[in-house]
Amino acid sequence: MSLVRRSLAAIALTAPALMAHANPGLLAEVKTADAAYWKAYNDCDYAALDKLTAENVEFYHDQGGVTNGRAALTDSVRKNICGRRPAVAVTRSAQEKDVQIFLLNRGPDVYGALVTGKHAFAEGPVGSRVAPVGQALYSTLWLRGADKGWTISRVISYDHKPIPNDSQAIELSAAELDRFVGSYSSGMQKSLDVKRDGGNLSVEVEGRAVTLYPKGANTFFMKERQIEVEFNAGPDGKVSGHVVRANGQPVDQGKRL
Repeated sequence: MSLVRRSLAAIALTAPALMAHANPGLLAEVKTADAAYWKAYNDCDYAALDKLTAENVEFYHDQGGVTNGRAALTDSVRKNICGRRPAVAVTRSAQEKDVQIFLLNRGPDVYGALVTGKHAFAEGPVGSRVAPVGQALYSTLWLRGADKGWTISRVISYDHKPIPNDSQAIELSAAELDRFVGSYSSGMQKSLDVKRDGGNLSVEVEGRAVTLYPKGANTFFMKERQIEVEFNAGPDGKVSGHVVRANGQPVDQGKRL
């Protein structure tokens, strides 16, 4: 094949891709549909979710397994995301810089789009502004129907992990740390033994050793998660109990035994 023919063949093969990236109107449609879906997700608007979801949708979660069908997917949002409202809301967000949209062509026609990125999840009282506690990667397949509307056909949400705590640890003396050593009881942990481990504290949660790093005179934090433990101390310095906060919100409290 001559150089000219090879060049023409390469242009023919890449033309659909070039057209896809050169279609700002369709990219805007996908972006609008994607934003509408996640707004409905955060607002627990089940009718809006159904409207934007294909009947035979498939949702793949690296921890929760596979969910098949529109009714099942919307019901999972109702139970798992919105189930604790109005007391607690779970909200999802995505950073604009992390989102990419790829149009999918069948010849000159766009039949779908792949949206990829990183999303984060926050949990707290309804209407409050709280920092995300978890994050994951996601890929969403949108299909364009005969009516030119967009619906979600496939979703993969994976690499779920907590957002690490970026608090800075301070130094406390052995005597200061020993004030907190002892046994405690709380709503979530009937028996919790706090020990000194070098310049930190250590507790065992569900058979796993967890290190608590000093953040203040009476406050400690986990590096792996947005969790802090504040010990209650009286005027005499004696510790009587503790409060556990996740993402800044109290989730458990206990007393010293």
